[in-house]
Amino acid sequence: MIPIKKVHELTIGSSSRDKHPDHIAAASSLVRHAGLLLVVADDELSLAIFDEDDLGDGHLMDILEGRLSPDEDERQEDKPDLESLALLPPFGQFSHGALLAVGSGSSDKRMRGSLVPLGRDGHPVDDARPVDLGELYAGLSQEVKELNIEGCAALDDTFYLAQRGNADDSEDALIALDWSSLAEDLSAGRPLSPDAVRGVKTYDLGKLHDVDLSFSDLSPIEDGRLAFSSSAEASGKDGGDGKIVGSALGILRPGGDIEYHEPVNEVVKVEGVDARLGDEGVEILIVMDADDPAHPSPLLGATIV
Repeated sequence: MIPIKKVHELTIGSSSRDKHPDHIAAASSLVRHAGLLLVVADDELSLAIFDEDDLGDGHLMDILEGRLSPDEDERQEDKPDLESLALLPPFGQFSHGALLAVGSGSSDKRMRGSLVPLGRDGHPVDDARPVDLGELYAGLSQEVKELNIEGCAALDDTFYLAQRGNADDSEDALIALDWSSLAEDLSAGRPLSPDAVRGVKTYDLGKLHDVDLSFSDLSPIEDGRLAFSSSAEASGKDGGDGKIVGSALGILRPGGDIEYHEPVNEVVKVEGVDARLGDEGVEILIVMDADDPAHPSPLLGATIV
């Protein structure tokens, strides 16, 4: 098993929003870049920004228009379900790169995303642009049952999406998109086209305590591999959240074959990962869904040796 350790809690400093809690409770994906930890949550319209070298309270930047109700049931119904965040290389007018946050596509309200430009210093610029995922997701739904995108990553000339196969008759899958085609749509502000899809590779990620493991996030590694996380929920394949029985971390070789996949040593719901090469192996930062709006999501750390 992979040992994990707690690094921090995702607390938020004083916010301009009335009645916003002082923490992120449902963190879903993260990116480390330019000395920052950048986090999205599936029940927020904002990007949470933390100083990597001086972890303390973060602050929020709006990246989607609207307002979500503080009522938990209404919030679950209306949320954009931003499950994935990726760092994009420079392209088009985005000369310093950008961040792309994408919704899960599991309902009509969850087929949008946000493109966040980066400035010269690599920090996000408060000029987020909406991204229409409807056409892309409609096309993918013809190939993937019960669409539920949980991870994304840009690597070389490909943009990857990870499909979580935790619903009836669905499968876990890695979806490859042509980056140049995607970049053209993003630059032009057009809906993302299904014509960018290069291929879909399905997976059986095995079981943990007799419960199916399914993708929960992706992260590029500098050497051309992809790190991924998976989690197992005892609700089975009914598409709903249930009791978590554990999570695992893995690595995909270029081409998509699984090189490594092992459970972590605590019963946690790993939602997001950021991976980079370190002195002792692949160092991974993890965000976890607290599954309780009253408690902050923790930031965890692990190393795949």
